Amino acid sequence: MLPESIPTVRLTARYLGLDGHPLGGSVVFQPPALLTHSAADLFVGGPTTATLDAEGRLDVTLPATDAEGWNPYGWTYTVTERLTGAGRPRTYHIALAAAVPEVDLADLAPADPAGTQYVTVPGPAGPPGEPGPQGPAGPVRSVNGRAETDVVLDAADLGAVAASAVGAAGGVAQLDTTGKVPAAQLPAGGAGVASVNGKTGDVVLAAADLGALTRTDADARYLTPGSAPVVSVNGQTGAIVLAAADLGAVTADEAVLLTGNQTVAGSKTFSAAPATTADPTSPNHLVRRSYVESVAASGVWTPAALGFKAWAYDPATSSASNAQYCINGNVYFIGIPLTSPGTITNVCFYVPGYVGGTLAATSYAGLYTSAGKRVGVTGTLDKLIGKTSGGTFVLKLSTPYTATAGNYWVALLVNGPDPKGNGPAFLVGASMGDRPGGGARVGNAFQRYGRHPATGQTSLPEDFTPSTIIPDANAIWAAVS
Repeated sequence: MLPESIPTVRLTARYLGLDGHPLGGSVVFQPPALLTHSAADLFVGGPTTATLDAEGRLDVTLPATDAEGWNPYGWTYTVTERLTGAGRPRTYHIALAAAVPEVDLADLAPADPAGTQYVTVPGPAGPPGEPGPQGPAGPVRSVNGRAETDVVLDAADLGAVAASAVGAAGGVAQLDTTGKVPAAQLPAGGAGVASVNGKTGDVVLAAADLGALTRTDADARYLTPGSAPVVSVNGQTGAIVLAAADLGAVTADEAVLLTGNQTVAGSKTFSAAPATTADPTSPNHLVRRSYVESVAASGVWTPAALGFKAWAYDPATSSASNAQYCINGNVYFIGIPLTSPGTITNVCFYVPGYVGGTLAATSYAGLYTSAGKRVGVTGTLDKLIGKTSGGTFVLKLSTPYTATAGNYWVALLVNGPDPKGNGPAFLVGASMGDRPGGGARVGNAFQRYGRHPATGQTSLPEDFTPSTIIPDANAIWAAVS
């Protein structure tokens, strides 16, 4: 690309055959052997070839030949037209002036082969000359739409009133020097009111003349201004339309009705607990405490009774002689059924024993949805699980999770200890090992216990495909709170 200090000229052209079809070929623009430009410190040379497009057109931008700084100055291009089917190439010379930034080659190329060999682009237009003499006026073509030779217009042709109609009957009135219609042009009796209610002269009308009652004759059917019993309604006067808000009330669709069906949206707080005497017939019905106590099995320990929101199973059914030592790099999944929605802040494990200090910083616990999406993770377990002879470890998630009712997995990843000797032992179900039927399920139902298919893990994956879980008999006890 040439420097902006060198002015250029856009050159266009189109070549057609005698029958109008586009010609093909190319046009070559050749400057002198080598040019120099002192201001830009450049050598410029070599031909520029413009190939005709499918419409026989070319469009090329070339340096102006008269720009300041060229050596030699005032040079010309040698143009060679190599057109398909046009016979021998034609050659001629052109100059491109910087004052004409766009030009068509047809305006420069010599039409007469025997004439001059190049055409110089003209400079800018000179100042306008003196105006010539005024020419004769042209003939009138039409007047108000009429084109006959001798046009004669009347008042109607001009949308005007004829002078003969001014002040005449059936015409228009005329104004005098005071801007008023003269009395002579007014109809008889039109100068004033002839009578009022049949009276003439200086007329004074009474109520009886108008068929009205005087104030002394009025009865209780007629009110004088200010004597009406109601002056305003809720501070409003005039044509009053009251809304519920004007009465300090709410509209029917915003109030709780005593009878009839109605949907009440949003969170509501009752100063006294709502009561019902009917047993529930649908899963979303409110129930009485006595009903719940009557259908709940007496003596059954629930997760809430021990401070949890949900657990894998009652820890009282755990094994008294076995514990689970986790293989390094394996992610274990323990199913948790959550029957009520709530915020989960912690995942919990019971460790029957641990020598302490063997867990690596790549050990974690976490929480996953039944779709395999990780929704919570703890800090590294080497900081959270310490030496113990038996105890519950409540491991806080980095971010609390607002859970809906459903099935979840608590995940456990252990790295560092020898799983056969010094790793933390985890509480497991009574049938673990010898009778691993605790993972029984139907078809593609929720996998209660399992392992992630990948091994050698150093962190919990963000998500996984539930169908890829490897069934496992770990039966580790876990809970959420």
